[in-house]
Amino acid sequence: MSAKVTGLFVFAAALLCVVLRLLPMPLENLSMLGALAVFCGARVRPVWLAVLAVLGTRLVSDAALHWRTGYGFYGSMAFDYAAYLFVLLAGYCLRPRTTSRALAAGLVSAVLFFLISNTGAWCMPLNGQYLYPQTAQGLLQCLVNGLPFARGTLAGDLLLTPLLFHVAGLLLVSRPQSAVVGSEHAAS
Repeated sequence: MSAKVTGLFVFAAALLCVVLRLLPMPLENLSMLGALAVFCGARVRPVWLAVLAVLGTRLVSDAALHWRTGYGFYGSMAFDYAAYLFVLLAGYCLRPRTTSRALAAGLVSAVLFFLISNTGAWCMPLNGQYLYPQTAQGLLQCLVNGLPFARGTLAGDLLLTPLLFHVAGLLLVSRPQSAVVGSEHAAS
């Protein structure tokens, strides 16, 4: 199918990401944003459009969360945005075409997000104070304290990354593999 249909699929997935982020979830941090970042890295071209889709989705969901709860924006959030750029890059490099590769990409996504976002929580002050000592031991403590939140990220990325690729494969079945968002002509 055309790049427009693929673009509509990404837009619908982005809306779902925002809605899911606002709903109460059985696991803290259960999200579809990692899956969207992997998918956009693998399938959306030009790259600036992939970046815009992922970071724009995160920004809209942060704004909606802030409006709803007052806690959508925080000091280390730049690290979260950077993490999604690295996840997008992982999607570009891995380009999952099978369920096992999509699972691997989901695992990579969760690990990257965990390490980068928790490094941000460790090195950025909150309300003028650091949450952890600025030492290797402080970083380790931050990572250990982040493990309970990682369960939701891991579950979301492992379940939703293959699911997103599978649904895209079903909906975009007649689209040539080389067709991507942003290009109206597929290379053969």
